[in-house]
Amino acid sequence: MRQPRASAIVPFHGKGPLLREAVESALSQSVSDLELIVVDDASPEPAGDALADVADERVRIVRLPRNRGAATARNAALALARAPFVSQLDADDTWEPRYLESVLPRFADPDVGLVYTNARLLGHPQGRQVSYLDSTGHPVRRWEQLAHENALQAPTVTIRAEAARAVGGWATWLRLVEDWHMYLKLFRAGWRFDYVDEPLATYRWPHYGLGGKYARAQLERFELIMWAGIALRVRRWPRGQIRWRVERELRRGPHD
Repeated sequence: MRQPRASAIVPFHGKGPLLREAVESALSQSVSDLELIVVDDASPEPAGDALADVADERVRIVRLPRNRGAATARNAALALARAPFVSQLDADDTWEPRYLESVLPRFADPDVGLVYTNARLLGHPQGRQVSYLDSTGHPVRRWEQLAHENALQAPTVTIRAEAARAVGGWATWLRLVEDWHMYLKLFRAGWRFDYVDEPLATYRWPHYGLGGKYARAQLERFELIMWAGIALRVRRWPRGQIRWRVERELRRGPHD
């Protein structure tokens, strides 16, 4: 098989029916010369079962012996990726058929390390339909923009593979916000970001209910852990980010 133009990397843990939709959206791309690496993160429902009748040589399934989180799964796919660009596609999200066709040409600029697009949102708590209502502020060009919040929805992001490897891949010490951490590392390394102002992916908004996998308090604590980790490496960057996050934790009630 010839070298693919893009490697789609899909971490999977227990979302069988949704995984099938994600995989079909990747295989339906107008750019057909891609590879799809599904990393089964020791899921109770094996990815092989969910995709048993998908007969496409572009799909590769790798099963990890124990659950280590999305960062480890993505790194496993990155190690296997043969394409010059790696695209994030979580198992509960999908792409429009023109996603890769629209994103890949932006890498003709050798200084561009990451390209992202607008996204349709499913289940947003305020009913928002798309990530960005206009293109103001995009692509991200200032550190302050990226440090304020993670506004890049994961399935819209494609990264130059050499850039992802050069910054060490996704941080396995983070169970959440590892994608944001990756963007911060790429920005710090001097890579430019580019943006396609079309909703070319669909992002399923996480449920931040109490006790759930994406409990708001847990997410915010991992944000604090992330900034503390950055501070250990680059001392003068994130003091403000750490200060207000520590204050938020101190204000949090004992049962939050």
